[in-house]
Amino acid sequence: MNKHFIPAALLGFSMVALLCVTGVRSASAQFTQNRETIKIDTSGLPPEIHKSYNTFKTKCGECHTLDTSLKPSFSSAQWTVVVKQMQAMASSHLNDEEVQRVLDFLNYDESHRKAALKSQASSASGSIPTGQAFYSAQGCDTCHSIAGKGGNMGPALNGVGAKLSRAQIAQIVKDGKADTTMPALPSGTTDQQLNELVDFLAGLK
Repeated sequence: MNKHFIPAALLGFSMVALLCVTGVRSASAQFTQNRETIKIDTSGLPPEIHKSYNTFKTKCGECHTLDTSLKPSFSSAQWTVVVKQMQAMASSHLNDEEVQRVLDFLNYDESHRKAALKSQASSASGSIPTGQAFYSAQGCDTCHSIAGKGGNMGPALNGVGAKLSRAQIAQIVKDGKADTTMPALPSGTTDQQLNELVDFLAGLK
């Protein structure tokens, strides 16, 4: 796994050149996949969050689709890092007020829409291995593919279990990858969730 390894939730998530972090060069690749598959019900947004959503879609939508930007699940601190990285890019033209609006929407989306989806995924996981379900819930597949399914911003994870030891996989997914935009797992991740995620990835031989 090289320095471009970015699972996040992913997230992973990723972020992965999310929200224009990787710039215009990667934008064309992102526009070719997962186009607008995430839908936001703006009618249910509070007025101020609706305004923040419009800023988010206008600014971040210049380079990224909703799916690319919103699939990963991050803590407030992680979102702040990502959006600040975006602001630092000359092409972003984001002022401090707009940054705060974007963060207000992302944090609201995290605590409402994504929280509901995670609850539904947990209830419906059924026959899906828990580690795989957690991998998907964290948005790791936004950046990484397995058997040709998923994103291409990070390396494919086919055979990762044969390339890295269980301890190496655990360290990367738990702490993130240095010198990349790959985030650490959310602070609320339990030891059981970490172990199940590592079990899933280590089993990819």
